[in-house]
Parts: sequence; C-alpha cells; structure tokens
Amino acid sequence: MIFLIIAIAAIILYVWDYKIPAMLFFFFFITAGYDLFSEDEMTHLGFITKGVDFAFFIQMGIITIACFTQKKYFRIDKFTLCLSIFGSFLVICILNSKFLIGLSWAEILRSVRYQFFWLVYFIFRSMEKEQLERLLRYLFIITVVLSVLYLLQIVLDKRILSGMEAYRIDVFGVRLPRFYNQPKMLHFFTVMAIFCNPYQGKWKWISTIILVLAFLGAFHRNLYGILTLILIFGYSFKLSRLNRTYFLLRLGIILISILTIAGTQFMKSRTFTDLQFVKDGDFAEVEDMDIEMEDFYKSTFTFRLAHLVERNQYLLEHPKAMLLGAGLLTDDSNNLDRLFDFKIGLLADATGEVVQIGTADISYSPLLIKFGYLGTALYVALFIYLSVFFYKNKKKHPYAVFSFLFCILLFGTSFFSISLLMPVNYLLLLMSYVIIQKSKEQYE
Repeated sequence: MIFLIIAIAAIILYVWDYKIPAMLFFFFFITAGYDLFSEDEMTHLGFITKGVDFAFFIQMGIITIACFTQKKYFRIDKFTLCLSIFGSFLVICILNSKFLIGLSWAEILRSVRYQFFWLVYFIFRSMEKEQLERLLRYLFIITVVLSVLYLLQIVLDKRILSGMEAYRIDVFGVRLPRFYNQPKMLHFFTVMAIFCNPYQGKWKWISTIILVLAFLGAFHRNLYGILTLILIFGYSFKLSRLNRTYFLLRLGIILISILTIAGTQFMKSRTFTDLQFVKDGDFAEVEDMDIEMEDFYKSTFTFRLAHLVERNQYLLEHPKAMLLGAGLLTDDSNNLDRLFDFKIGLLADATGEVVQIGTADISYSPLLIKFGYLGTALYVALFIYLSVFFYKNKKKHPYAVFSFLFCILLFGTSFFSISLLMPVNYLLLLMSYVIIQKSKEQYE
C-alpha cells in the first residue's frame, strides 16, 4: 500500500508543479526502487504484477491530466511521427492478439506495457530544459551511490542490491564473487561520466572512477570490448576529419589482423562446432544430438544465437506471424502449449520447463516472437532515429556525443542482454534528446 501512496503522491506533486520530485518517484519505480527492492516486495496489490506498473500508473495519470490542462500537449514533431507509426502498429498487434489469436486483454496489456513508456516523451517535452538537466543530475548522483553499494557487494561478498545472488569467477588466480545486479542506470551514466560529467574537479574524477569500476565489476568480456570501442569512437570525435580518417584507417588494419588470428583459433574451437549445430536448426531433436547440453548452455554465445535462430525459424514456418508476431503472450500464459514448443531457453525454476518467451540473454528473440519482422524493424528504427539525431548534433551539444555512444553500447549489448527492451534505457535517451531539442530552440 505504501508504494501506491507514493505513486499517487507523485501525480499530485507533478500537478502542483513539483515536477522533478514527481519524476524521481517515477524512476524509483522504473528501476525497482532504485535497485533496492525486489519485485515481490513491490507487488502486494492484486492488480500490480511488477513494480513498473506503479510507474505506468504515474505516467498515465500525469498524461491524462496534462492533456486536458495544457494546450497542444500532443503537438506533432518528427519524433512524434515515429512514435505514431510504432503506436499504430501496436494497436494492430493488440487487436490481432485479441480477436485472431484469442488472448485476454489482461495478458495482452501485461505483455505490451513496457512499450507504453515511450509516451513519457510527452512528459519530458512539457518540462523545462533546466528541470530535465537537474533531474538527470540527481539520477546521476543516485547511480553513483548505488554503484558504491554494488562495489561493496564484491568486497563484502554479500548481496546488497536486489537481484540475483553472486556466482564465482577467477580473476588473475583470485576467486571473486560476480554479481549480475548492476544498477539499471549504470551504463548510461558511466558513458555520461566519461564524456560529459556534470561535475568538475575532484568530484568529476571520483564519480567517473566509481561508475567505471562498477561497470567493469560485472567481469563481462563483452562489456569490456564495447567500452573499449566507445572510448575509441569518443576519442576519434575529438579529432579533425582528416586525422580521424587516418586514425580509423590504422585502427581498421589492426582490427583486421586481430580478427584474422582470432578467426583461425575460432575455427578450431568447440563454439564453432556448436554453431554448426545451430545452423542445422534441428531443435526438435536437440536432446538426442551429440552435444552435452550442460556445456551448450554454458557456451553463452552459442546459446543466444540458437535461441534467436529457433524463434526466427518459427516465424519462417508460420508466415502469418512474420509481420505481426505470434502474439502478445506472457511467460505464464495458458496459451503457450498450443502455440510453441521451443527447445532452447533457460529452465523455469517452478516447472523445470523451457521458458518460451522471456529471456535475459538477447533482445531480439522476444521482439521477433511478439512483434514479428515488421514490429522489430519499427522498434529498432526508434533507436536508429535517436542515434542519427545524436550523431548529427555531436558538435552542437555536449549531450549528443555521449548519447550517441550510449546508443552504440545499447546495440552492442543487445546481443547478450535485453538492453533494448529495458524502459529505463530509452527513457534516459529521450530525456537527453529533449534537452538537446530545447537547447536548439533557444538558439534558433
């Protein structure tokens, strides 16, 4: 009940023009109580199944009130057109799931609710630029504090933030705990701290070091590689066009040499053998094939690719699902058995069965199953639009550079996480987008 009271208070605060505190409460729910509460602790009410439902309640309350009290609240701009196209697709997708596939309204709304957070764009657009910058700064501070707690977990070998328990990993011969519960806003603010830190002097360096250490604290090789790529791109943006060309050319030669050597070793690896198995696509006989399934699941790259290929194969075998997807289903749906029989996926703790829809390992499998090729393309197009916008404005506003680099990080991590599907990631991008747009309006 306390969380419902907080959600109602957030709407009242926004109406009373205390917009920053209201949005801090909104982000509190988007990030599971700033990563301090589990979903079970936030979902005692019958109609609330996830903490983000409170954020959805806040969002719709604010938008409903604002559209009646503010003129031209939904005025059309370029990004609104993009949202309108994707929103129209969602409406068609919802109707298809209800009347052709036969799903319930409750299930459909639970499945598609994350997509409605794109509407927060209108809330950001109604706020002043200075308010958005202050909000971003407060969220930056919160993430630094959470990063300290995350690092303490590694030192104390005890979980502090909500999320999974730690696994063990060897780092230079030292056995360390590996926690997967990084703060949900960490990646965005790590890139911001490096390239556009809101603070100067010692606090700039302290905050940057804390965030980078927390970023690296997951001991994830893919994250290390993407961070290196971002640093390279960020450095190249500071060069003149001619020097940038020479720099990227030399870098390209080095990368080709490394990839050639790595490719030779890859051809001899077990992963390459597993990929041949994935290419054949005979998932129905997966348990009878000459492959140790425990080793297969540990081979995370192969597992993710197999997960994606199997879902894509379903679309190819069901042409009606290609454009609109197989339906807006949830993982506890009663309709799963009649629609799917996927063999690749993590096992549900409660049933021991393969999870058919959700995954934390790759962004594109859930997108393809729920939205098909057309919906996946439209969804990704929203991020491409933002990326192009940030790139075009990289010399006009300091936020544009780190926002573009964060887009690179999002696309990079989308192949081994659900980064593209997490509302907090595109909400922070939308905030940066609106700040840049409002800055352009002031000088034009």
